[in-house]
Amino acid sequence: MTRRALLSGAAAGALARLQASQAAVRTGEFSRRYALTLERVLRGGPPHYSKEMVLADAVPRHIRRFTEFSGDVSGRWLEALAAVSADRRENYERLHEWLPELLAAQRREGYFGDSFAPQGLRREDMALLWGNGRMLPGLLEHHRATRDGRTLAAAQRLGDFLLRIAPQMNSAEVRRRFSEGAFAMGYICWTQMIEGLTALHGVTRHGPYLRVALEIASQIERRPGEHAHGHLASVRGAADLYEATREPALLAQAEAAWQEVVDSGNVFVAGTIPEAWKPKAVRTEGCAEADWLRLGMQLWRLTGKLKYLEAAERTLFNEFAMNQFSTGDFGHRALAATGVRAGATEAQGGASARAWWCCTLHGLRAFPDVLRHVWRDNGDSLCYDLPLEGEAQMRGLSLRASSALHEDGSIHIDVTAADGRRTALAVRLPGWASRVDIHDGAGEAEITLRDGWYRIARPWQAGDRIQLRYAMNTRTERDSAGRIAIFHGPWLLGVAEAADPFFFDEPHTMNRLRIQPDAKGAVRLNPARSGERHAFSVPAARFEAPYLPGGYPLEPCEAVLRPVSEQTGMRTCDWEYWFLAE
Repeated sequence: MTRRALLSGAAAGALARLQASQAAVRTGEFSRRYALTLERVLRGGPPHYSKEMVLADAVPRHIRRFTEFSGDVSGRWLEALAAVSADRRENYERLHEWLPELLAAQRREGYFGDSFAPQGLRREDMALLWGNGRMLPGLLEHHRATRDGRTLAAAQRLGDFLLRIAPQMNSAEVRRRFSEGAFAMGYICWTQMIEGLTALHGVTRHGPYLRVALEIASQIERRPGEHAHGHLASVRGAADLYEATREPALLAQAEAAWQEVVDSGNVFVAGTIPEAWKPKAVRTEGCAEADWLRLGMQLWRLTGKLKYLEAAERTLFNEFAMNQFSTGDFGHRALAATGVRAGATEAQGGASARAWWCCTLHGLRAFPDVLRHVWRDNGDSLCYDLPLEGEAQMRGLSLRASSALHEDGSIHIDVTAADGRRTALAVRLPGWASRVDIHDGAGEAEITLRDGWYRIARPWQAGDRIQLRYAMNTRTERDSAGRIAIFHGPWLLGVAEAADPFFFDEPHTMNRLRIQPDAKGAVRLNPARSGERHAFSVPAARFEAPYLPGGYPLEPCEAVLRPVSEQTGMRTCDWEYWFLAE
């Protein structure tokens, strides 16, 4: 059996298990994605997340790659499953069964994994710190979900170790030594400690944890060629610090860091963050996409500035979805000037790859965070911020949103419990829709539109239903080379080699779409005829794409424009989403 056939079989098995999974209790594409990755972590493979595989970096036992990042996989696994367990109200026995062996691996100094060098810091010691920086949030997330005192005690021992080494790690000498050219073993291995230390202070109220986190926050700096995930994890930590202290300078720091990433040209059209900042931006990384998504939602919640929600939404519907493999893994896809490529040389940064050692787990951790931001109570109304399925219990109301956005642009909001009081629901009119048609089944609601929000007000009763239907725009964006990217609703459209192989005849980057955007970038497209379907098809955003092939323009052809998010339901393939057009 070939490797491709093996992976295809694994993908088919994962998708089949998804269809049968009782865990997929919510409806909609997002919930299927959530269930797919959860199924991958609980029962999927290869490789399987066995106890031996997961705990190898904490013990340590050098039986797989990246065990030098001591506690990285084991900490991420613990954090992701604990967060998901709390979100879904499901009990995962291995969280309890594996815990004694994990905690027994903690050294008397307080850290996990390999030993530090006896004299002087090495790059390998920074990797060790990175893994322990991922272990600390894992221990605390487990404690939050279970109230298990053992994980809190272990987190305190690890936190106390970090306090002891903080003077050395915050020194100008260490910062200088590990600031340039170290990539994933650089100074970011220290700055990402802010997240765990802030959470540890939140539980213990022990002041030194917060003091050291504040000292580390002053060291955050984005450097060209650096590991994006490490930097963004550090910035998320600064935002956590703001939530803990309400110190305005910390929120300003996090906002400035977000804007600096945008202004640097490191956010690509699909809401993509590269694995390494320019000039080394050659492939994507699921961890960085998850961080950017979570940071945007956090800043939206803290500031109410719509640009953060809109950026997070673009990443969610496009890059975060495209990054997810049919097995449920997250990982890497090789970037090209006009799209992504399934294969690439080592010199080009490497081919697409399932990064089970980090991205799959960090991707799973993002799902509960997204669901936290579907609904929001702003004081005078209950706000439906993200067009996803999700539940809310607020101010005497229990609400459930069910999404068929990918099928026909519709969403149903059901009232499952109510106290009969008059309450307003606020539904966002996103920039990718011209309007939202709202139907109240009882015909009693007062519906108004103001400042980009529909307000639906009336006394609610259990059994009431509101139907939303989004009238989606089809629009284009243009790059510096004059090519266009095409969006329909929240989705970036592209052509997939797996479905339209002839589109990729050489020289396919010279293919020219036979469409004409108007002066405002809007474009009219004809819906595609019914075609192949899979678990992540988006029939609401498939269109005909007539084009002139770059190698034989005398013979017009046709392909299908489809959301790049559909990659999850297909074999890994090349995509084109920057086009020449008439």
